[in-house]
Amino acid sequence: MKALIVDDEPMPAKHLKILVEKHCFEIASLEMLHSPVVALQHLKDHTYDVLFLDVEMPGMTGFELLEKANLPATTQVIFTTAYSQYALDAFKVNAAHYILKPVVTEELIQALRKALKMSNYQPTPPNTNPSADHERITIFHNDEHHILATKDILRLEADGSYTKVVLQKQQIISSKSLGHFEKKLPTDHFFRCHHSHLINLNALVKIGKGRPGYVVLSNEDVVPVAQSKKEELEKRVGI
Repeated sequence: MKALIVDDEPMPAKHLKILVEKHCFEIASLEMLHSPVVALQHLKDHTYDVLFLDVEMPGMTGFELLEKANLPATTQVIFTTAYSQYALDAFKVNAAHYILKPVVTEELIQALRKALKMSNYQPTPPNTNPSADHERITIFHNDEHHILATKDILRLEADGSYTKVVLQKQQIISSKSLGHFEKKLPTDHFFRCHHSHLINLNALVKIGKGRPGYVVLSNEDVVPVAQSKKEELEKRVGI
């Protein structure tokens, strides 16, 4: 989705931009303009799914901008202002939401969810073919949604009620269970070699033959293999 911030105050606009980029992963493209006059001209040639709009601005108010811009019906407007007295006027023009400055994360997320619902926005559905290679997975960590290529995940390890996701150069801790990821990741590339470990078969470099069993991955991590899983693992890699 594409979004535009129109606010004559640079600092509040920048604050909002940071919050959107950090917490609103549905927004793939975000632009910012500080002049409503410039924004009006810009909107003649560009369309957006969401418009974050200040009310009191020099030269033209947010309401005047809406009246002149002739926005598509699909564009959802979220007013962001320091003044509560404009709330009724905002909803009279069918605004999706009205947020008071300084914008806080919870209000922003609530506003965006309402806007998406009003626009009938639907995220791209997952591939329903169980044998298909799901190319990306989203993991929430440290108040951010990490969008990872599944090919970059080397292994996953259960850590109590959490899961450690290991990539080549970083680790991410997720509150989801290992079983959750086993269902989400493509089964033709990922293998549950142990009750606490899920590995990417493409990252294998060595398979130990002794007992207990183990594998070595491309980052040199050594992962245990349950005795009951050794035969299946060897079949999967063609041994």
